[in-house]
Amino acid sequence: MVGTLFGQLLSTEYLIPVFLVMIFIATLLSPKVRLPYTMVLLGLGIGVSLFHFTGFNIVNLSQFKVDPQLILYFIVPPLIFEAMMNVKHSEFKAIQISSLLLATVGVVLATLVGGFLLTYVAGLPYIVAFAFAALIAPTDAAIVIEVFKRVKVPKILSTLMESEASFNDATAVIIFSSVIAVAAAQGSTLESTNMLNQINIDIVQQIEHFAIVFFGGAAIGLGLAVIAQRLHRLLDDPFSETGLTVAIVFGSVVAANSLGVSGLVAVALAGLYYGNVIVKRVHIMSEKVKTYVINFWEMIAFFANSAAFLYLGINMDVIRISQNLPLIIMAFIVVLAARAASTYPILGLTNKFTKESIPNKWKHVVMIGGMRGALSVALVATLPESEFKETLKTITFGVVLASLIIQYVSLTKYIKKAFPSESVENVS
Repeated sequence: MVGTLFGQLLSTEYLIPVFLVMIFIATLLSPKVRLPYTMVLLGLGIGVSLFHFTGFNIVNLSQFKVDPQLILYFIVPPLIFEAMMNVKHSEFKAIQISSLLLATVGVVLATLVGGFLLTYVAGLPYIVAFAFAALIAPTDAAIVIEVFKRVKVPKILSTLMESEASFNDATAVIIFSSVIAVAAAQGSTLESTNMLNQINIDIVQQIEHFAIVFFGGAAIGLGLAVIAQRLHRLLDDPFSETGLTVAIVFGSVVAANSLGVSGLVAVALAGLYYGNVIVKRVHIMSEKVKTYVINFWEMIAFFANSAAFLYLGINMDVIRISQNLPLIIMAFIVVLAARAASTYPILGLTNKFTKESIPNKWKHVVMIGGMRGALSVALVATLPESEFKETLKTITFGVVLASLIIQYVSLTKYIKKAFPSESVENVS
């Protein structure tokens, strides 16, 4: 009886109301337990997933299976657009080299270091190790932003981490796709045991491919944003202009992906242009429309973020994670080592050779704050069905969960210690 009742509540037609109720519960509990609402949602999602292992058969998890492409191209773009729209050009200019290097070279370094360590320490096959290293390399700014709302840090530091997270999503997708494509083109499979001799990578060709995909996406995002600027001048209606921003966000993704370049880079540049050109000029967008547009995208980002973390929690296989705990712990340590190996050298070099100044305690925040999220889970879900995919899913979920819990606690404590003057709890 109980199982039937819950089964009806969690059937497809009730999915959205249940989703909204869970968001309401998370936002209600968040200030009471002093945790970001996304963390509470993650916990609720894990709670739902655990019903799968009870005798009541309360939840049919097949109803919650979401196409990973939906996460990559429908959930992530609004998060990137909203984050970049709120980045001020003056603040971004102060850390733009550091941010772009972390989001590009940093992801490459993290993938290489992580891949080699996982190969030699964990004994994973080369393609599996590097595929995992690539998909786990991008950081998720959602939790970091929540921490920064509660415990204040300098705005430029916040901008550095938000812009890095927005751009490195695209870099990780490009590198991950390249690893899988190279393996497939040369006849390798994720089941192979000795892949080193089968894979021959043309480094120059891969660099050219990356540059085309990355900067091609940037050009499309900027181009569509410039076109939108002209169209906004012809409009003065909140609904029409907000609809135009929606068209630009998803139009950038579709146009860029259809041309074989990065849709995520396109939407990041479109957001940066919108935030610093279109919404800043009254003759392009009136104050009334500006307020409407900003509020709209804040709400969309809120729901997208909620969907991402609930998806993450519901798909969490806690039982399998517990069965593979030693491997997950090893992989988590490797991920932290790879993050350190990419962030400290890059920020050290930008300090030395550019006018950008990143204090040591900022470097530590960037290192600790490099938490993983839903994008990594979506990427592993795109792999073809195999036992290695199941293994990678388990490691990915375990590392993401460990990252969100351990690094959240560590980051909060470190920020309070490193920035005592700014670190006043925001209880509003």
